[in-house]
Amino acid sequence: MWFRKGAIVGIVSTVPLVLLCALIFRFPVPFAGYLSGPSAILPALIAILFYGVLFGGFVVQALLGGLGGLFAEHLATSNNQNIKTLCVVFSTIGASFGVLTLAILDKIIGPW
Repeated sequence: MWFRKGAIVGIVSTVPLVLLCALIFRFPVPFAGYLSGPSAILPALIAILFYGVLFGGFVVQALLGGLGGLFAEHLATSNNQNIKTLCVVFSTIGASFGVLTLAILDKIIGPW
């Protein structure tokens, strides 16, 4: 049950995480390269659909968020409210790894 809830949180939290990453750091936009700042917000929204739907990024975000949900259940097994709070926190943190991996992918595999 908490894996499913964490997966949902992971997918939903992807949008604000990408926008925050594009605003503060940078985010890769297909056919435009790495963009940052306020002008990168609209292209980053389009990039979310590109990476999420065409390349299966939403599946990765769901898995990372689901793992956060399982971790939350493991840590707070006695109190249901604590599990909900920790599920949101850990699933968002898990989803941030996927977003940040895209943001630094050129450092990992080289320029593309």
